[in-house]
Amino acid sequence: MKLCEKQTHLLYIFFIFIFLTALCIVRFILIGDTMWFALGLSIAVSGLLLVIAAVDFATQEIPDFFHWMMIPLAVAAVWVFPEVVLLSRVVGVFVISAPMLALAMVIKGAFGGGDMKLMAVCGFLLGWQATLVAFFIAVLLGGGWGVLLLATGRGKKGQQIAFGPALCTGVFVALLWGADIVAWYRHLLFL
Repeated sequence: MKLCEKQTHLLYIFFIFIFLTALCIVRFILIGDTMWFALGLSIAVSGLLLVIAAVDFATQEIPDFFHWMMIPLAVAAVWVFPEVVLLSRVVGVFVISAPMLALAMVIKGAFGGGDMKLMAVCGFLLGWQATLVAFFIAVLLGGGWGVLLLATGRGKKGQQIAFGPALCTGVFVALLWGADIVAWYRHLLFL
């Protein structure tokens, strides 16, 4: 890859980060939240998710370094977002990562270890309900991406694709709107 192409990719990542930051700010303004710690944590998480997505897209690997970077942010969320109780966070660690591990043990290459670890740490960040929302969004996006690759001839049946970008997008949406989506779904089911 030429230096010019690398700089262009970095520029795209920078502009996407600015867009994600703007979304975080708009979200907190719309709900009238004046907790600057919550805004700061959301921006930090979105920036890290963006980098994880870019690295996974390019290499189909999520290095452990990124999981370790996410852990302090997830722990900080205990105090910044106290409405998600600790038990919900602990269940969130396993609600998606454990079934992913089980599936990966049965179907070779179903999920990578980085995907499972990302969902474990993000499960603690979000709590179990928002983690389910994040994964549902990721499955829709990842499945849509796979169908698009097959339909355009750019992918082959059985070919592995990076699932990290879809997971990161799902986690970002769940971070900002997960509670709203869960409330909407409960209302839809009259719960």
